[in-house]
Amino acid sequence: MKDRICTHCYHVGQPTTQGMGSFAVDALMWMIFFSLSMFSSIFPLMLIPLAWTTYHIFIYNKSTCPECGRLNMVSLDSRKGKRALKGPNVVVSYSAAEDPDRRDHQPRQEPRDRRASDR
Repeated sequence: MKDRICTHCYHVGQPTTQGMGSFAVDALMWMIFFSLSMFSSIFPLMLIPLAWTTYHIFIYNKSTCPECGRLNMVSLDSRKGKRALKGPNVVVSYSAAEDPDRRDHQPRQEPRDRRASDR
């Protein structure tokens, strides 16, 4: 399997497969519906645990990041992967009034209300 990168924590490596869910719940479903179908002779009841197990297999067959556990693993060759390889883009913006050490700023002027000036 090819290496992937997590777009959340920027971990590069092999993704882990998410677990199959609770095996005990699936086994309990199979036992209950098997016994019900055998005692009542309603064999189509066995479709319910079959659908339940199939649903779990499809839902829990996802690749997750081994570091953060999220589903954000993408290929290194993809557009998102190339962007993630550059690292996080951190943009810090603040107004000059928040930084008391900056003296080269001019105070903000409040915009005038047009409706008040049109009267």
